[in-house]
Amino acid sequence: MVTANFYRKNGMYCGFIISGHAGGKFGQDIVCAGVSSAVMLTANTVTDFFEADACVKVKDNAVGLKLNSPEADDSARAMIFSLKEHLQAMAEENGGIVVVTKEIQ
Repeated sequence: MVTANFYRKNGMYCGFIISGHAGGKFGQDIVCAGVSSAVMLTANTVTDFFEADACVKVKDNAVGLKLNSPEADDSARAMIFSLKEHLQAMAEENGGIVVVTKEIQ
């Protein structure tokens, strides 16, 4: 199962931690590939394109991003919110393989 947690501060999305695996055969799981692609697009857009001040951590089977100054970049926050909405739609379409569990204040 893929678990997605999103950080919010003062009601604004400012980061996420995505972990786990969708459960299919490694390298052939379309749901896991979709999640990975969306997460990497978000992280790369926030840091490389928007040049937001953010900390990105990649660990074994987990990716996290947190804006160092969440009030500073509307575009970065919008991208994080879009990832949340995208993963929520994937969760609804894939019956429990992807779970958006909570928002961390």
